[in-house]
Amino acid sequence: MNPLQQLYLQAIIKHQEQEKVKQEEQVSKQSHEILQQQQLLSLMQYTPNNLMEKKAWTLIDIQNRVTQYFQQQVLRKQVVTIANCIEYHLPYFLNVLANLIIHGLDKIQGEIEQISLLKAQYIAQPTRITMSSSLFQTLSLLLRSQLVSFDKGTQYLSKFLVFRDDFSDIFFNTLYQYSISSNQQVSQQLSFTQLNSMIKKVPEDVWGTFIFKMLSQQQQKLNKDQFLVQFNQYTVNMNNFFKKSNLIFDVVENSVKQTAQMHNDSIFQEYLLIMGSFKATTQDFLKKATSVYFEDQNDEIDLNEFNIRTQKIHKQMNCSLLYILPMLLQIESHMIDMIQQDRYNDNSQVKNSSNYYLKMIEKLKNKCVYNGEEECNCKKCQCIRRNRNSAKESQRKKREALDKLGPLQDAYEELQKKVKVIENENETLRQLLTEVFKHPTVSVLSPEFIEPLTKVIQDTDPVQHSSSYEC
Repeated sequence: MNPLQQLYLQAIIKHQEQEKVKQEEQVSKQSHEILQQQQLLSLMQYTPNNLMEKKAWTLIDIQNRVTQYFQQQVLRKQVVTIANCIEYHLPYFLNVLANLIIHGLDKIQGEIEQISLLKAQYIAQPTRITMSSSLFQTLSLLLRSQLVSFDKGTQYLSKFLVFRDDFSDIFFNTLYQYSISSNQQVSQQLSFTQLNSMIKKVPEDVWGTFIFKMLSQQQQKLNKDQFLVQFNQYTVNMNNFFKKSNLIFDVVENSVKQTAQMHNDSIFQEYLLIMGSFKATTQDFLKKATSVYFEDQNDEIDLNEFNIRTQKIHKQMNCSLLYILPMLLQIESHMIDMIQQDRYNDNSQVKNSSNYYLKMIEKLKNKCVYNGEEECNCKKCQCIRRNRNSAKESQRKKREALDKLGPLQDAYEELQKKVKVIENENETLRQLLTEVFKHPTVSVLSPEFIEPLTKVIQDTDPVQHSSSYEC
């Protein structure tokens, strides 16, 4: 077991111990709350009806009633038909959510004045809309079940990242904020403003803040054990996302099957880059991040330090691995916006490049992020390990052969040096003789030298004479 594996195992054990303590504290807290509720109920039983005051509904009360309405629609499998009453420009998925919530407000009974006021606020400023956990999860289920009728783009929301059953909890638990009502009722709320800022990436560090909250579980500090455990979970979630069917993949696949296809190569290319980066750099990133985030014996870091070091790691590794989830959310939102805005090239004849992207995505889907590491025993990793071992064995044999050939190689190189010296000497002699015979005095006598020399060469080198004769 390598040091990184030991570190990861220790982190898991420590995390499990912390979770056990938290669970015990939670059980104790719940028991105390139940006791308090029982006491309150016993008091309420003795309260005269004429002393009971009718209280105005709080936001969470209204949300609960809207949630109940949509839950009934899901149970009955009834399609909810909505019309657009929002003029404010929003990403398509938020526009659908806003119209669904307004539709739900129209369907609940009671507190007409309060509901009408809330509805008017939502229509005028939809970014002020917030959702409780139960409302958000119910609307996500409604959209996943394709029980919403709005326009032709609504069908794609069934696989939109925010509404998927494996990611909706992640987005809510990471983005929620606490809200306090007029009667001091505290609730967790997910706002349209937060979701919209994730799409627009405004402010600039919104993605870094999102990832920090996700890894730290909404804590002020992120420690090393948390990082190792949560990053591993993040890797598993993203790996499953790329392996399973998703919005981008479905659009690419449909584009191949259809003659009229959406020509949005930029989105397909970006998706391929994100997918390829995740598959190629995940394990290297973990090793790098562990040392950079928690250097100098730092046990924990805050949000500001996290953002600074994340930028440093991404720059050094030329990737944006930690931002993959918000990046996917952004490009999926852009994809749906394109579909909703009717950007299909129905009449124009364009080169169908979608088949290329489909093949590349299929190829990357089969690539494991562990890339042959011992932690994974899938067939791909086993094959990679076999190939690596085979390559190592081949290199070993090559080194052994070179070791045996070493003395012969040295002798050959020495002989080559001697040949080079002789060739240089011959060249020097040739140049010297050429210069000598150029002299007028010597040139007159040259026949006396050349003729005997030629005869000697002919007598001693019959092969060369024969060749010369044939020429």
